[in-house]
Amino acid sequence: MDFREILKLQLNEYQKEVERHLDGMTEQERRFMPSNSSHHIDFALWHSIRAEDILLNYGSREEEQLWIRGGWAEKFGIPASDIGVGYTSEQVRNMPSTPIENLMAYYQAVRNETLEYISKVDAKELDKRCPFNALHHQLPDVSKGGVLAHIVVETSQHLGQIGYIRGIIRGMQ
Repeated sequence: MDFREILKLQLNEYQKEVERHLDGMTEQERRFMPSNSSHHIDFALWHSIRAEDILLNYGSREEEQLWIRGGWAEKFGIPASDIGVGYTSEQVRNMPSTPIENLMAYYQAVRNETLEYISKVDAKELDKRCPFNALHHQLPDVSKGGVLAHIVVETSQHLGQIGYIRGIIRGMQ
């Protein structure tokens, strides 16, 4: 099995877990914040998708983010430059409510691009440095392959948050 298949397995497992965690959740549940200084499921999911979009498109593909070119910022009513990093709890609380179908449509569009990129990228391309090295504090001097690896880490962290908040609301189902 090569790296492409491993990445695809990881990303497909993540997607199934997201769908499982969201299954049957109401908008009110998805917008529940466990404390005044935390965030809700919709925010964690949106931020995870935004992060994957930026990492893939800006970091690896060196293209405009799907969030912008696909008109998702307008559909969500959130500024094109926003990714959620540095948001206050008030900003999270006041984030425009978005139907889960829209969140999942954006998620699926980004994920499709990620899987397509993984399928087609030349392995030698993955050793090249990303253009945002100086701008991204978490990934200084990272390669395009390192960015793909970070997509798995970033999305998994937010999946854990989603699962934790769901557990607070519904218990250990």
